[in-house]
Amino acid sequence: MKRLTMFTLLVVVLLSFALTASAYQVISSHPRLYFTAADLPALRAKCSGPLASDYQVMKSWCDDHMSDSLPLASPEFYESHLAAYSFVWLMSGDTSYAARAKTIANYVISHGRQNMEQFTRGGSYFFDWCYDYLTPSERQTIGAAMVASGQYHLDTNNWDQMINYHSKPRLLRTLTASGLAVYGEGIADADAKELCDVSYEHTFGADHTLCAIDEIAGDGSYFEGDYTGTVLTTKYREHCEMWASATDADPFEVSGNFQNMPTYYLYEVFAKNGPGVTASMSGSRQGDSHNHTMPAASIRIAMYSLAKRYQDPRAQWLAEEIEAQGLGYILSYDRWKIIVEKDTNLTAQSPAGLPDSWYFQTIGTVYMRSGWDYSESSDDVYAVFRCEKYPPGHTHAHQNHLFIARGNDLLAIDSGTYDFSVSSHHFNYFERTIAHNTITVYDPSETTFGSHSNDGGQIPPSEHVHGVFCGDASLPVRDRGHIVSYRNNDVFTYAIGDATKAYASYKLDLFTRDVVWVKPNTFVILDRVHATSASYEKKWLLHSLNEPQISGDTAVIQEGDSKLFVRTIMPSPFQMTKIGGAGHEFDVNGVNYAPSGGADSDHGAWRIEVRPTTSAEEHLFLHVLYVADASMGSMPAVDPITTDDVVGVEIEGNVVVFSRSGDPLDPVMYDYEYER
Repeated sequence: MKRLTMFTLLVVVLLSFALTASAYQVISSHPRLYFTAADLPALRAKCSGPLASDYQVMKSWCDDHMSDSLPLASPEFYESHLAAYSFVWLMSGDTSYAARAKTIANYVISHGRQNMEQFTRGGSYFFDWCYDYLTPSERQTIGAAMVASGQYHLDTNNWDQMINYHSKPRLLRTLTASGLAVYGEGIADADAKELCDVSYEHTFGADHTLCAIDEIAGDGSYFEGDYTGTVLTTKYREHCEMWASATDADPFEVSGNFQNMPTYYLYEVFAKNGPGVTASMSGSRQGDSHNHTMPAASIRIAMYSLAKRYQDPRAQWLAEEIEAQGLGYILSYDRWKIIVEKDTNLTAQSPAGLPDSWYFQTIGTVYMRSGWDYSESSDDVYAVFRCEKYPPGHTHAHQNHLFIARGNDLLAIDSGTYDFSVSSHHFNYFERTIAHNTITVYDPSETTFGSHSNDGGQIPPSEHVHGVFCGDASLPVRDRGHIVSYRNNDVFTYAIGDATKAYASYKLDLFTRDVVWVKPNTFVILDRVHATSASYEKKWLLHSLNEPQISGDTAVIQEGDSKLFVRTIMPSPFQMTKIGGAGHEFDVNGVNYAPSGGADSDHGAWRIEVRPTTSAEEHLFLHVLYVADASMGSMPAVDPITTDDVVGVEIEGNVVVFSRSGDPLDPVMYDYEYER
């Protein structure tokens, strides 16, 4: 928090802190971060029983690194070394481990390096967990250093303006660790209390993190991408764990996000993405993520934590499934997290009883999956349809985007890669509509995109002001898209997304997308696009890893053991083209905006573009997407259906029809004949 110098404002802030002081009570004993003295017998029993192998791996690592020279090679190591040595001392009573932790802490403090964020946390764990090992004088020295370090991070960040959804949750745990570890010890008491008060207010306050997260992610979902999602699953969860163990203020009892998070990850995670040490779990990559992979280790620990807290057997299943696939490896020095978080008495339950489709309303995302096989050999069909209302910084201009995979074969993808929001690739391509499976409407004179490329797409997320306070997501300016309707039954899933407001209002009156998943492997998509001028060129986009093969009205995308057939029914007439290959992978109007760090294998290299060849303000785009084994030579026959009121198709005995106008249809019986 920035220091305020005006006396009257300072009084207001102090009064605010006084009001929050009685809102929570910190327990007086140690340890209290993540666990308490009452938990130690059960933790030690795990270390000698069901989790003995994890404990021995960590203990052996500590033995092997006991004489590592100082300073340590990386700032990250200070947190991990101090936590591992302190935890092993608590479990074993062997003072050599506590002594090693003390040597590291004293080195950092004596060399004036205690303001490293990683040391702020690691040193706080050491102070709390090795409290009984330290002399009163040592407690004074180390405790004062921890509080001063916490105050440094308090004073060098503008906490009122920091983004609630990733930056603040990431950093709050640093204030929490240092404040709660030293609170009430007679060591810089006022400053320690201030750290706790600020952390409390920015967690539980009516305008701050828990409230804001629940407003847009209360159903457990996350909207800024798998990469940024680790802020909640790991960093913010750790912050909440410390509050829950050290105080009577439990964030898990206030927020629905954590309780519902396992359901979100059950749908977001799909197959193991290959053999070897680089394998991980695949995810749909809904925003600023480097690739289509999930941070399996972070998810595994988080699922064990939430399974224990809420006695959720499906969360336990997901954690165990990640481990069973040979993924989610926990580094040796972090094994204490498994020991603390895993409930070894909780029986896992498969998600097989859950629906094959789930609508996460707060982020506007529909998941569809034909099964729950997470293995490398899975051939489950997996799809995600997005039409999101709230556009914060790490989301994309991707409303009405559809992602499709079969097993781990990525068929209709998110293209590009996260260049940390600063590169030409990011601003001109990656976050933009052109990189996603949706619609562009091109006006060559459009100025919406400033100095960046005119892709004809939606308003870029970089143009949005990041939300901070609860209520921001309800503001009209945030409205970029929403799911209008959703239905799911044993035969099909049906969703409609309205992304009209995602585009500059002067050029577009309507863009809705109807998606029908005819289970298990057929998608019928109708797009209604009403531009304000017939001169604005509309394009229907679909991205792939490999080069599509186009023949007439059908494109075929093959990846691994799978194929995606793409059949265009409308508009008529139309032109289907492909763009990509060397030097054109990330092409916008003839300019290739390549990633600054190079492209990985799943960043995409090709896209299909379908455009009408006659000019009109209004066009309908009707497509059938058919997922199949790579051995299939051609897709099943598709018979178009058109009347004055409806358009649709018949495929494999299934008939799907839509209202031409989008208005509700009166109940009517249609006679339909077809030959085989």
